[in-house]
Amino acid sequence: MRLMVAAFGVAWLAMTGVQAQEKRVSVEDSRILLLAPYLEDLKPTYQYFGWNAQGSVDTAYAGVARGNSTPSRAQVYLNQTAPNMYWRAGNRLDEAWIKSSIPYFKDKPIHITAAAPMAGPFVRVARFTVDGASCMAFELRHVTNDTGAPSIADRQSVSGIYCPPANVSLDDALIQRVFEGIFVRRDGRVERALRGVDKPIPAQLLRGEQKQG
Repeated sequence: MRLMVAAFGVAWLAMTGVQAQEKRVSVEDSRILLLAPYLEDLKPTYQYFGWNAQGSVDTAYAGVARGNSTPSRAQVYLNQTAPNMYWRAGNRLDEAWIKSSIPYFKDKPIHITAAAPMAGPFVRVARFTVDGASCMAFELRHVTNDTGAPSIADRQSVSGIYCPPANVSLDDALIQRVFEGIFVRRDGRVERALRGVDKPIPAQLLRGEQKQG
């Protein structure tokens, strides 16, 4: 059977009625988990959006922010295609994508300072400024034209934004920490979204505790 192609992102999902299905879930039930740098004392909000109208992509969400401000904010989506689908293209990670994917930024002026590379690499980053803060939009996804049977890992896409606290530099080391603090549940196991990290999974995630640390 010929595989179908998924070439869309969170913005398209929102337009197909996924947002209407959203519901809060516990850390024990969430398919994406978050330990964001400089936000360790806060509990993330976890949500499940369900399958889109076409039954092609399933979406979960994790987000945490210190107050209603741009600095100290992380918001991340996990999208997983159906078994007979694979990712053909990545998200644009541009101003339109940020505003449509993250409602907090909908009416804010965003300036892209470093565009994301073309789709293809597993890790893609775009830098932007908003409200005087330096932030990034990112995506962890394998883009492929392989018509074989993609694994669960190949069918998953993690994308979102991160804005560090004021006076904290968004350098490569901090970006690496952000990626290392994103986890997904695959077949009931907690794993890092970023591949190739030789570090143990934090014990509190394995215990299903709410508190970060």
